[in-house]
Amino acid sequence: MMTTWRATTRGLSVLLLGMLLAAPLNAAAKPDPQQAQAMVRDVTGRMLNVLREDIDEVDDEGAFLRQKMDEIVAPTLDFITMTKLAVGRYWRDASNDQKRALVTEFRELLLRTYAQSLKEYNNEQLELLPLQTGDRDDRVKVRSRVIQSDGPEFSVNYSLRFHDGQWKVYDIVIDGISMVTNYRSTFSSEIRSNGVDGLVSTLRKKNRNNEDIEAGS
Repeated sequence: MMTTWRATTRGLSVLLLGMLLAAPLNAAAKPDPQQAQAMVRDVTGRMLNVLREDIDEVDDEGAFLRQKMDEIVAPTLDFITMTKLAVGRYWRDASNDQKRALVTEFRELLLRTYAQSLKEYNNEQLELLPLQTGDRDDRVKVRSRVIQSDGPEFSVNYSLRFHDGQWKVYDIVIDGISMVTNYRSTFSSEIRSNGVDGLVSTLRKKNRNNEDIEAGS
């Protein structure tokens, strides 16, 4: 059975808060790393308000969480780049139809995973750390630490790329563990055994099972 990204459930909920990086404000003509940091701070506050003020809907309605994911989170993620990195070297040999199917199913898996993790939010706090830039002006790493009331602190770092006037997330690293690298190992194993179509089928089955679980909850 395909395994998914390993992280604590509570850690995932805080991760989500920090991921809401760009309900795009004004698209910039040139990349400004400070804008990426500012968006983390701004949009995280919006999602915290959802969790605190709409707690009944968060607890009871899976559809409500999914709506918020589509409205706020989905526009912030570079799903094509995330899928390409997760699939790794097999991406270049996939057909265009296979690539589209991979992106569609991986997108669904990520959003459902994050929506479920929101239910475990327990007033953890996210503290942004000084911005870390690299050699390329279209890449930036936004670093943070998560402060738990009943557990140890841990780091959550976001890798962003600037494309078409917007900063978007293409990888997330929790305590040194990369989401992309973790999925890549699982995806590669599946492709070696059953090909790209086998991975698409596995992702689709996982998403349909999750959909059935949500409908029955």
